[in-house]
Order: sequence, then structure tokens, then C-alpha cells
Amino acid sequence: MKKLILPLLLVVLLMSCSSQRISLGMPEQRFIKQHPYATQVELSERRTVYLDNQGAEFYYFKDSKLYKMDHGFTPFGSAKPVPSRQ
Repeated sequence: MKKLILPLLLVVLLMSCSSQRISLGMPEQRFIKQHPYATQVELSERRTVYLDNQGAEFYYFKDSKLYKMDHGFTPFGSAKPVPSRQ
């Protein structure tokens, strides 16, 4: 029994270390690869915005680098959030 516990703990530790982390400065291509369920909601000369459909969070990219993450804002009379303006 003791011989089984140590390998299980090791497997759990290794799995937790390989989780996908999102950080500022992350390249847009890596984000797209790691989050295929995210949808592009805005594309302009200034920025590209993706919506994470699982967590309802917006990801903002400028020059193909992540510079902001937030939950957007919900306009008066609307049920869905939209990306922040800045």
C-alpha cells in the first residue's frame, strides 16, 4: 500500500506542474493553441480581443502579445458583457 501512495503523489504533482498558465506578454499564437475554445470578438488596428467561453474572460492582444485580461463590462440593458474600451 505504501509503495502505491508515493507514485500516485508523484503523478499528481507532475500533472499540476504542466497546467497551462496565461501571463502578460504571452504570444497570441501560443494562446490560440492552448485555448481553441476562445473566440475572437474584436479585430482592429489597435488590438485583437478573444473571449474565453469557459470562464467569460476577455484577453487583449497588441502587437501579438497579451497585454490585458478582464471580464469586460456589461452595458445597461444588456445581458452579455463586452470588451473594455481601453
